[in-house]
Amino acid sequence: MILAIARKEFLDAWRDGRFRIAAAVVVVLLGVALLLAWQQVQRTRAEHTAAAAIERENWLNQGEKNSHSAGHYGVYVFKPLAPLAVFDRGLEPFVGTTVFLEAHRQNQAAFLPAQDATAMRRFGELTAATGLQLLVPLLIVLLAFGALAGERERGTLRQVLSLGVRPRDLVLGKSLGLGTALAALLLPVALFGAVALAKLPGGDVSGAWVRLAWLGGAYALYLAAILAVCLAVSAVASTARTALAILLLCWAANAVLAPRLGADLVQRFLPTPKLADFETVMQKAVQEGLDGHSPRQQQLQEFAQRTLAKHGKTRIEELPFNFNGLIMLESERLAGEVFDHHYGRLWDRLESQDRLVTWSGLAAPLLALRAASMALAGTDFTHHRHFSVAAEQHRRSFVRVLNEEMMNTPVAADHHGGVVGRAFWEKLPAFRYDPPPPAHALRAATPGLVVLFLWAAGAWTALLLVAPRLKPN
Repeated sequence: MILAIARKEFLDAWRDGRFRIAAAVVVVLLGVALLLAWQQVQRTRAEHTAAAAIERENWLNQGEKNSHSAGHYGVYVFKPLAPLAVFDRGLEPFVGTTVFLEAHRQNQAAFLPAQDATAMRRFGELTAATGLQLLVPLLIVLLAFGALAGERERGTLRQVLSLGVRPRDLVLGKSLGLGTALAALLLPVALFGAVALAKLPGGDVSGAWVRLAWLGGAYALYLAAILAVCLAVSAVASTARTALAILLLCWAANAVLAPRLGADLVQRFLPTPKLADFETVMQKAVQEGLDGHSPRQQQLQEFAQRTLAKHGKTRIEELPFNFNGLIMLESERLAGEVFDHHYGRLWDRLESQDRLVTWSGLAAPLLALRAASMALAGTDFTHHRHFSVAAEQHRRSFVRVLNEEMMNTPVAADHHGGVVGRAFWEKLPAFRYDPPPPAHALRAATPGLVVLFLWAAGAWTALLLVAPRLKPN
């Protein structure tokens, strides 16, 4: 009986001209979004590759100078774009793509793509993820609002129930039919997305298939919850018009109101410090120490005394190495402690904000889906933090090599050490970033997946509870 009802509901959906037109529009929009994103990812990757090659040549051909000056010359490193940015760009337009690595400073990623965008960006960006998050639920509303309320209005619900069809079987059959119609609609889009992912150049897409599978599960939970909510409202609403009004109000609250309220909520309870204030506090800590009572010069003077005592010398000039290089190493170590503390606190605060928004998804499932989608696509803040940490570790590594070279070189007239050239620059490897494994993404996405599971389980439980009370007028 359930399969017969499902078959009938599936055929009715596909025979409905309004559904076919709406479905065609959604499919075209999703396909265009995937195609444009695929082209953009390819173009961005090519630009980053070319820029990295030019930057490497600039580093190798900087000429002869002492290694300390090379530390200030610095290098640029570029954040690679995740393969699944084809599907969900996440925070990528709003976080930097390039980091300048130099001595004495930990710089934040710069050159945000959103800075070059027009004012239209405030209305959002069309991606496949956005389409599935906003347009497909609206399509489900238009598809399901009259599934049960319309039967009641037309008087056919009384006839169906009088034939001995159990209300629960009727609800499950309609759910299966509408779900099948929706799956048939989205299947071509899914296949096109898989082909686009497979066609991306580079050999870093192996882990993307695992992430893509989990993404499919997350969106399945979300759409299943939306379908169950729509059918439950249709089951209890007195008329199809009432059901449509309620569902459109719920859609607007979930798609428009909740993201804005979520952002205001986290800013109220977990405010982000202003960039100028953050930089001021951090630079003050560099000069005065984390406790505010250990001035940098005092720490370096104490370090010099310990070094002299360790080597049994009374004057710095008597040390068997260039002390300027050693003091630079110690200075970088002290600054690194400050950077780790302040950036760690800032990044922890931003991740706490993300978790608060995710758990707010208990009131609006879109918030949980966005968090899970960005995490699994590799375009959320945890992945940006992973890149930032890797870039900083590379900075410290190459600055340490430069300072060690100065320490092992006799003191020159400039007191910074001797001059080195291309042969030494080649010893410092180019920056290579290894993205985190899928397990990292899954851990970041777990809160969102849990909330989506609770929504799906709660919505279907509610639907099954109202099903036995389904009665004609």
